[in-house]
Amino acid sequence: MVGRKYIAFLTLILISLVITSVVLGPAMIEVPPETRSLEGLLLSRLPPGNGSNETGPVTGIPVSRRLLITGAAHTHYLRLNVYTDYVNGVWTTRNATRIPSNVIAPPEVDVPHHTERDRITVFSFQPITGNLFTSLYTTRVDATGVEAIPGYNLFRTAFNVTSYSFSSVIYTFDSPYLRNLTAGNLTEYLQAPKDPRLVNLAGRIESGGSDYEKALAIAEYLRTHYRVGNAEPPNGTDRLTWFLFESGEGNAYDFASAFVVLARLEGLPARLVEGLYVEAVPQEQVVTERNRHFWAEVYFEKAGWLIFDPLHRDPNVHVPFELSVVPSRTALAPGSSGNVTVKFERVTGANSSLTVEAPSIGVFLANGSGIHDLTIKLREPGHYPVTAIATADEASQAAFGFVTVPGNLTVIPDPPAVNLTRGKGAVLKLHVNGTARNLGLETTSPLVERIEAFSGGFEVTLNAPPDYPNGLYIVDFKAVTGSEEYSIRIPVLLREPTAIDFSLPATPTAGDFLSINGTVSGVVSPPEKGKVPVFLNDGRRDVLIGYGNLSNGSFSVPVRIPEYLKPGVYPVEVSYNPPPGCGYLPSKAVRELRVRGLARFSLPELILVNPGNVTLVGALIDGAGDPVPDAGVTYHLDGNLTGSSTTLTDGRFPIRLSIPWLGGHSLTLEYGGSDDYSPATAKVRVAAVKFEVEEEVKVKAGKPVVISGRVLGIKNATLKAYLFPGKTYDLKIVNGRFNLTLEPFNSVGERSLEFRQGGRVLKRITIAVVSPVRIELLTGEARGGKIARVKFRVVDFKGDPVGGLPLNVSLGDLAFHATTNGSGIAVIEVPVGEREVNATVTVTFEGSGHYLPARESFHVLIGKKRSIPWPYIGLMVLMGILILRLRRKEEGEERTKERMLKIIFNNGIPLFREGEALDISIECDGEPELYVNGRPFGKERDFRLILPPGEHEVEARCNGMVEKARVRVVKSYNEAVVEYYERCFLPWARGEGVEVEEMTPREIAETLTDMMYPWEPIDALTDVFERARYSGGSVGREEFIRFYRSVLEVVGGGCGV
Repeated sequence: MVGRKYIAFLTLILISLVITSVVLGPAMIEVPPETRSLEGLLLSRLPPGNGSNETGPVTGIPVSRRLLITGAAHTHYLRLNVYTDYVNGVWTTRNATRIPSNVIAPPEVDVPHHTERDRITVFSFQPITGNLFTSLYTTRVDATGVEAIPGYNLFRTAFNVTSYSFSSVIYTFDSPYLRNLTAGNLTEYLQAPKDPRLVNLAGRIESGGSDYEKALAIAEYLRTHYRVGNAEPPNGTDRLTWFLFESGEGNAYDFASAFVVLARLEGLPARLVEGLYVEAVPQEQVVTERNRHFWAEVYFEKAGWLIFDPLHRDPNVHVPFELSVVPSRTALAPGSSGNVTVKFERVTGANSSLTVEAPSIGVFLANGSGIHDLTIKLREPGHYPVTAIATADEASQAAFGFVTVPGNLTVIPDPPAVNLTRGKGAVLKLHVNGTARNLGLETTSPLVERIEAFSGGFEVTLNAPPDYPNGLYIVDFKAVTGSEEYSIRIPVLLREPTAIDFSLPATPTAGDFLSINGTVSGVVSPPEKGKVPVFLNDGRRDVLIGYGNLSNGSFSVPVRIPEYLKPGVYPVEVSYNPPPGCGYLPSKAVRELRVRGLARFSLPELILVNPGNVTLVGALIDGAGDPVPDAGVTYHLDGNLTGSSTTLTDGRFPIRLSIPWLGGHSLTLEYGGSDDYSPATAKVRVAAVKFEVEEEVKVKAGKPVVISGRVLGIKNATLKAYLFPGKTYDLKIVNGRFNLTLEPFNSVGERSLEFRQGGRVLKRITIAVVSPVRIELLTGEARGGKIARVKFRVVDFKGDPVGGLPLNVSLGDLAFHATTNGSGIAVIEVPVGEREVNATVTVTFEGSGHYLPARESFHVLIGKKRSIPWPYIGLMVLMGILILRLRRKEEGEERTKERMLKIIFNNGIPLFREGEALDISIECDGEPELYVNGRPFGKERDFRLILPPGEHEVEARCNGMVEKARVRVVKSYNEAVVEYYERCFLPWARGEGVEVEEMTPREIAETLTDMMYPWEPIDALTDVFERARYSGGSVGREEFIRFYRSVLEVVGGGCGV
């Protein structure tokens, strides 16, 4: 018993949760900036949005060990929350589907890319529940009770876990492919505040033509125009606008939030992400509160979601590694020590190595990625570089940190490291602090061309001798005054400028494949390796048309001219991107290319026609699908010149053929081309065919329809079967035969079925839908004085009444004829003899155009009205009283026998046209009386009325009971159809999400059919409405009843006549 109570209690809780979710709809998870959304793991001590070492430390944040992470060799970003909607200054998350799975398939990236895989393990110093830290494209999580949230690429668990592992895939791209990306169509990620200041700011940020360049420009704008800090807005102030237009200072949350909103205003689908920024190294690392971070993700076609972070370098560009020295500048007192960290991260290449040269340490060597902390202790004053050089896959890169030890004489270089371009020279300024007399500057480097003293220091001109090879050099200077010396060591990177020379073909055609050949030269010698992207500007943006390699100073890049280009002149840009550290500078060159438009014919490969004189319509279009007007076209049938045409402004042209016999033929179309468009040729198969199929197919309503036939003149083809007024099926012809199956029809009538290819109707047949009928006896016992009434009802296959059917009734030697009314009821009056008889009545329906014949026999008891048996009634009353008392005693309640009074409109729906008779029957145990509009009309069971236009009240009274009904009379059924369509059907369709104001009735019907609503009643009501509204013809009662029932079937019974 106790167990059952617990089960009932838990069931009640679950039902309450379900009801709550239904009532509330899609839940909004509000997460304002101040919310501690990392569930006590980090945020109990961390203000919102910090950053990493690159953002600068934030004062007041304690550092305590929260997580240990291993295996993040290529991963910087670990995600925990995704925010989708920005509402009243608060980021919220729409509810998303959770599935009990620890796997999410990675996206299908349809852009050339590089792939790395990490296996990351997370250990927490306190239990984690809810969302787990995972990367953007995590493919598998190994933990207890894992659920996947595919919509946000997140995983969660309802259990407490202290450790788990996950597998992830990381996609990176060469920069030319990124530059070519287009934003995806995700409108749900475009919602943004319409503050005019935000809109204007987004529009002012200059960018390149592509969507990816827009995103980069927004990130760069925020990086260069705002600073990192913990400024808090005043109470009641919108944090986003205060950051952008007032303080100019914020944390990672502010930068990322601003990026998402500005990106959305520029049409880029973006979302805000919260999580951790960690070092991309495989070794174990400690995560503290300082690792908390915010960033953005933007969705691109063919590439998926990509990360954008205004506070870090672009993580989407493929690099062989990342190298940095932090801090970039360090000041030490003479004889003291300090720490410098060298980060060798995200290493993707093989055979990687790291060489670090640091003062007081010498040379430090390491293989593979890692974080290296170095302690430096210097005694002598001077300016010293910490030089880190990494190599992998023939790529090399240097990074620097600088240590300054001040003395009585201190020299500050500007810049601390010099990029020297061969043949151009560079200027280095050395600023001297301290009092010095007879100050001199000494050096032995051949790179120093001239030294000039100025008030407060020296200006040094650097230039490379012709025989100096490209590379990294350390130039030593010594500032001397009396006995004081100050050493200055300056890294100088000597690189050689490059120049591109290439040739373009003369007037290629849009869509052509070709090669662009050229060379890359240097000042002394050409570079040996590098990448060569080729872009074409189509007037809207730069389009990547080719990407190749440089080999010993030469390149040959296969390209394809975009086929959508119009005739015209387009700039082509060829760039040279050297490998990192190779000693050469990138360069680019632009040439103009004249392009001829692509012309092509638009016709199906196979055209089916009926034998005889045939006119086909073709089109001449360009590569974008736009028409090519005023072009001369010739055509040949079976190799014989048949005719010529000139294209119209829409590119179409007629093709007139004579094909008197069945079978296949070859049609060749030719366009000779022009200065602007290429020649075009097309070969088309034309087959004259004949359908052998019944002209009229009779089918039963409610049963599947199968239509079979043959097609002479063709063996195999795929056509369309169009069922009026809006249903289309695929028709497959195999070996000259076909079988077409249609859904059951739910109403009788004739349907037109056309066999089509494109817009050509090859055959039209009629489908006659008929229904079996069932005859039912409503009067098992007929009594009267001289005449008794016997009622029958006729219903169709659905059990709905069928009106207007003639019935033949035989009773012995007597024959009767009757017609069913709108309620499907037919009545005959039979003579009553002195003796009661059990007569056999046979009812026959001979059939009609839409209903099948039927015949039924019944036994009917016919006799005189019985006299009232008062003694029997008295006895029955007494027994009833006794039974009633007994029931009251046993059940404590009274039950009364239900009495019946019912008004039946024999013509069906209580809406009639002016001048039309309406038949009413009243069912009652006694003698009924009819009132119309409050006035007595008569005492009968059956009435026929003709009422004027307007609303009328019909009232039946019988045995003290009253039943009322309303009748509406209109001038025409057309008026009723239009009014009911606009009052009932259109509001319902609008409520289902259909924009009815912008659509025709037929478009509304097609939209609802595509939304999986039943097509047959929608087509029926639309057909009647169009006839009532537009044709000028008169709608009859049967059509109106079909319209009314169709509306009820679609919208339900909430809207009556």
